[in-house]
Amino acid sequence: MPHARLTPCLLAALWAGASAQAAEPVALEASRDYLVGASLASSAGHLGETDQRLSLRPLWAFQFGRFRLATGRASSLLSVGRETVDPGLSTVLATTNDWRLSTSLQYDKGRKFSTDPLLLGLPKVRDTLRGRASARLALGPRWSWSVSGSQDLLRRDGGFYLNTGLNYRYPVSDQTYWDLGVGAVWGTDLYRQTHYGIAPEAALATGRAPYSLGSGWERVSLGVSMTTALSRRWVAFGGLSLSQLQGAAALSPLVGRKAVYGATMGLAYRNN
Repeated sequence: MPHARLTPCLLAALWAGASAQAAEPVALEASRDYLVGASLASSAGHLGETDQRLSLRPLWAFQFGRFRLATGRASSLLSVGRETVDPGLSTVLATTNDWRLSTSLQYDKGRKFSTDPLLLGLPKVRDTLRGRASARLALGPRWSWSVSGSQDLLRRDGGFYLNTGLNYRYPVSDQTYWDLGVGAVWGTDLYRQTHYGIAPEAALATGRAPYSLGSGWERVSLGVSMTTALSRRWVAFGGLSLSQLQGAAALSPLVGRKAVYGATMGLAYRNN
């Protein structure tokens, strides 16, 4: 299939682009740093009729030499947010002043059976393990561009998607800065069909019309956030985000909201 050949090519391109710039592998000091905290988030999903929800979420990150295990937002807070590392189990493979190449393993919880009217009767999306390769390029003192590819490693119909974005960072002081980012997600036909489609057998079982998607752009996003180190050990942050579905994904009968927004704020403690 085309996307099966595309996946390794994209991941190889990420590696080749960064390796061409990298002088040597990253040599991180052997450390056992950690971060713990919590965030308060207001969010909603694109799929189903879920209302905006307010939730309290834990934050944690642990550094073991070259490896880091972290929840989503905590992955960048261990170093006051100035180092961008993927969530999950991650490591930086190579870096220069301009390039950074990293890789990670991430748990994808999929989608469970639902009583939501838009999702009722549809098969669950199985949880899986994803492998991700990411490259980040500094375009100047304040601008950077990133691209990453994420593949379902267990072949549970999770497919492959590509995420790319442009970020602008405005430093208020040595300990405080603002980030403004725009991004887009492109997915293969398997990825988009699993999350936004209705297979013929599912349509027959539920009495709904089938819906098929090919590969293409899934969504675009915009976000603004502020991060500040209150002291050597305490870090605070807050942000706003907007996500807009595109194309066939936006027209899916499973979609309750084409545009969703979110807000978050949090506080974390780090040992070093």
